[in-house]
Amino acid sequence: MIIWKGLGILNIVVLAIMFVIVNLLLSALGLRSIDSKLPLAFGFIVSGVIIWYMGKALNAKSGKVLVDVETGQHYKLGTSHSLFFIPMHYWGPVSLVIGFILIVASIFT
Repeated sequence: MIIWKGLGILNIVVLAIMFVIVNLLLSALGLRSIDSKLPLAFGFIVSGVIIWYMGKALNAKSGKVLVDVETGQHYKLGTSHSLFFIPMHYWGPVSLVIGFILIVASIFT
């Protein structure tokens, strides 16, 4: 079960689109014989950068901040964008780390 709020599902969509683009580029260039972990790592790294900036942009403009006059507390109204209760932009570094782990794994295997 996938749990998301707002446009958090775009994390998975960006990953899927990036994997398709990487595979199409490798097929067009005739480089299908490359170790299968490297294209996967490249897809994770590029999508991690895209997800980071997209998440920061979407969460920055999502909602108004209201201030309670009596208590002075700030309340943020609007939708935040998250996947599995983690804000969207935090999935970018996760994707980067997975990509670098795949690169290291392909070097040592």
